[in-house]
Amino acid sequence: MSKVREIDRSDVAKHARHNVDNDDVDRGIKDEEVLRHFRLFKPPGAKFDAMSASDRELIVHGLAPRPNASTHPKLAAKWRRVADRHLEYITPELQVNPSIHRGRVRDLIKKRDISDVEVANFRDLIRSPYTDRITEKNLIDYRLFYPETSTNWSGAYVKRPSAEQLVSVTGEWTVPGVNPPSSAWNGTGYNDGTYLCGVWVGIDGTQGTSDVMQAGTGSQCVVSGGKMVSTTFFVWTEWFSLLSVTVPNYPVGVGDLISCTVCAPFGTTHGTALFNNLTTGSTTSIGIDPPAGVSLAGNVAEWIVEDPGITTTKLYPFPNYGSTHFYDCTAGSKNVELDLGSATTIDLIDSSSKVLSTALIETNRSLFCRYGSP
Repeated sequence: MSKVREIDRSDVAKHARHNVDNDDVDRGIKDEEVLRHFRLFKPPGAKFDAMSASDRELIVHGLAPRPNASTHPKLAAKWRRVADRHLEYITPELQVNPSIHRGRVRDLIKKRDISDVEVANFRDLIRSPYTDRITEKNLIDYRLFYPETSTNWSGAYVKRPSAEQLVSVTGEWTVPGVNPPSSAWNGTGYNDGTYLCGVWVGIDGTQGTSDVMQAGTGSQCVVSGGKMVSTTFFVWTEWFSLLSVTVPNYPVGVGDLISCTVCAPFGTTHGTALFNNLTTGSTTSIGIDPPAGVSLAGNVAEWIVEDPGITTTKLYPFPNYGSTHFYDCTAGSKNVELDLGSATTIDLIDSSSKVLSTALIETNRSLFCRYGSP
């Protein structure tokens, strides 16, 4: 374990109980009502080999199904790379986290008004040598490639193929460290509070969809008395509009390389979140059933850095998370595989339209998100 890892993961639970949204209290949501939507799988034995396991064994243990190498070559290669590792399987201990909300602040993505100067600057940026998805012939209107904006999301999304819905999304990223932003400095110290960002992959949540099935990591720092007193890192999953659950017994820390897959391979009312910590070798999986009356639309898949909500209408103060890369960004429907080649990027902005987080597609499978504007 790295020396920079989190001090006390119980801070997540303590903070969660302190910030329960009044809306949820009024609805009388109890932990058991949330937890009944999440399922645990039988952990495999010490000699389990995912590479040679049968499809049935993979299902029993909550592991991602083996992709078809003919129709989904990138997903199949990613699956083999992770499955070939010697992983430690952990039975997750689930804990409801009522301090994180995704409600009316969710789907606020929109096109921005773009000046000619911004277009010229962005034209030079996307011509950079490491960008392989944009060629001279399709630079007719640079505005087509300019990022959309959101008050709580930064990253990228792809739309479903016309004939069928998306059922899987995967990606890898390094868990970012967090600090209070410079704007939180008041002259004698930082403004007290909890600064939080989430990094995740998911299906739906924008483009007209009211559901979202997602999983990822959280990075938070707490300031008290003007000083940063703690940092906490954790994994979580949810199917909106359920509250999220964290896994306090799953080891994760700043700098860890996390592979995360969200999929619904057996229908639109069952899903799985699979975490592989490629730094420590730990893996865990969680089954998810949607809220009552909800099923997966499968319209979009996303790779996102998010400013979560304290309540359904108020966001956490967003920390300076430095930067993080998403690697192996791939999504799939039953017969089609997608990557970032058809993706739309999103910049996170505050109430004054200042950019707090920027997203840039570097290659068809690599997305770079950084704190601040380009």
